[in-house]
Amino acid sequence: MCDWDLKSKKDNNNEYIKQASCAILVGQVGQVPLQKRLKSGRLVTLFSLGTGGIRNNRRPLENEEPREYADRCSVQWHRVAVYPERLGQLALNHVKPGSILYVEGNLETKIFSDPVSGLVRRIREIALRRDGRLVFLGKDGGSGDAKMELKGVGYY
Repeated sequence: MCDWDLKSKKDNNNEYIKQASCAILVGQVGQVPLQKRLKSGRLVTLFSLGTGGIRNNRRPLENEEPREYADRCSVQWHRVAVYPERLGQLALNHVKPGSILYVEGNLETKIFSDPVSGLVRRIREIALRRDGRLVFLGKDGGSGDAKMELKGVGYY
C-alpha cells in the first residue's frame, strides 16, 4: 500500500492544506533495469516507465483506431527507483523493455550538486520502498508479437 504521507502546507490564504506524496502509474518500461550501490552500501534498482500522452489537445483523425491515436501522441517518462533488495532483484530479473507495469510508490525529489558543472540538480522519481507496489500487467517485452513499439527510450 502506498504511504499516503499527508503533510501540512500553507496556501495563498495562509491556511493549512493537506497534500499527498503518492504516485500511481501504469505504463511501459523503456530500458533494461540497472542496479546502483548507494553510499550506505544498499542497492537500488532503477528503470524508466513511459505513460500515456493521450491527454493532450490532439484530436483523432477520421477512421483512426484508438491504438494508432495513442501511438501518435507523446510519451512521458518517469524514473522509478526500487529500494527493497528482494523487490529490486525481482525487477532486475523480470522487467524488460516493453513490459506493462502498475507502479505505486512515493513521489520524491532528489537534490544534489553536479560534480562536473557545479550546478544544483533536481530529479523527481517514484520511489518504491517497503510499502510500494510493483505489479506485472502485460507480457514481457521479450516475446516478438507482444512487444509494443516505443516512441523513444526512457532516462535514468
